[in-house]
Amino acid sequence: MTSKNLYSWKLRASITSAAVIWAAFHFWVLYFWFQFSLEISIIESFNATITMTGSAYLWTYIVAYIPQSSRLQSLVVASFLLTVACHYIVRESLFYLGEGDDRYMDFVAQSGPIRIGIYYLVITSSGALMIFYSRLKEQQDIAQRDTATALMVREAELQKLQLQLQPHFLFNSLNSINALILVNPPKAREMVQQLSDFLRETIKRADEKWITLDQEFTYLQLYLSIEKVRFGHRLDVITECDDQIKLWLIPPLLIQPLVENAIKFGLYGTTGNVAIVLKIQRVEDSLGIEITNPFDADMRPAEGSGFGLSGLRRRLYLLYARNDLLKTTTDNNLFSVQLTLPEKTLMAD
Repeated sequence: MTSKNLYSWKLRASITSAAVIWAAFHFWVLYFWFQFSLEISIIESFNATITMTGSAYLWTYIVAYIPQSSRLQSLVVASFLLTVACHYIVRESLFYLGEGDDRYMDFVAQSGPIRIGIYYLVITSSGALMIFYSRLKEQQDIAQRDTATALMVREAELQKLQLQLQPHFLFNSLNSINALILVNPPKAREMVQQLSDFLRETIKRADEKWITLDQEFTYLQLYLSIEKVRFGHRLDVITECDDQIKLWLIPPLLIQPLVENAIKFGLYGTTGNVAIVLKIQRVEDSLGIEITNPFDADMRPAEGSGFGLSGLRRRLYLLYARNDLLKTTTDNNLFSVQLTLPEKTLMAD
């Protein structure tokens, strides 16, 4: 059952329940209080209740055609018209029912204004209730659409950021291959093969929102094998990671941009050996990732201002709704990136 059908069913069930209660009360007043005959009490209670209930049911259809800007005025006018119609139908049927019973006919005539007031009150209340529920349902639908739209925008932005990572890395790799083609063709061919393996593995998991830390290491090793073809023994990446946390779930291509950023600021423009330290450990209920690289403060900025860090900050905010998960620090000639990820493991997922 759709939410719209369920909503209509609940409204009709409420109206029916109220009608049953009103019919029982109406019968009790006529039969036990005014002591009319059983036949008159039953028929009038049934007749009046069915007529008012039908008027109330009409609101479930009328409210959909009432403009929001004039719902109050429409409520007053429509309730008045329905009350007049309801009173006329009930009065004519009661005159026919009580023909020959002078006491009952006097009761019908004297109770006319009271009946009109009750009809108007019930019909107006029903209309107001329908308008309230209709407005509430509209607001819920709007909220659901807004939530769905925000989710679609968020997913689209995440997808865009992840797609941006691949060309960013691809352009750098192609530049490296271009530099090796003339000076070292065998290494250029090796790098092309490694780049192909890396992109194939990335495309394989393009639709995955989360991967294990162990799978991210696979990506990272493919990336480093490409960079080591270019830099050779100059590049040394020291990794410290406990095997017990390798099932930790993280967004794909999360560590690779950080290592790429470290290589860019640590090796580019230098001729000596550079050691980059990647340390991953559990910190209470979070995963702590720290990448440290040397840099020359006189030759390049200490802050990573490229797409690697800025894009990663945006991805983290979209995934975790927090802006404090990525921090950078400098200590003498060392630049460090600290990444903190809330717990998300295969067991918990």
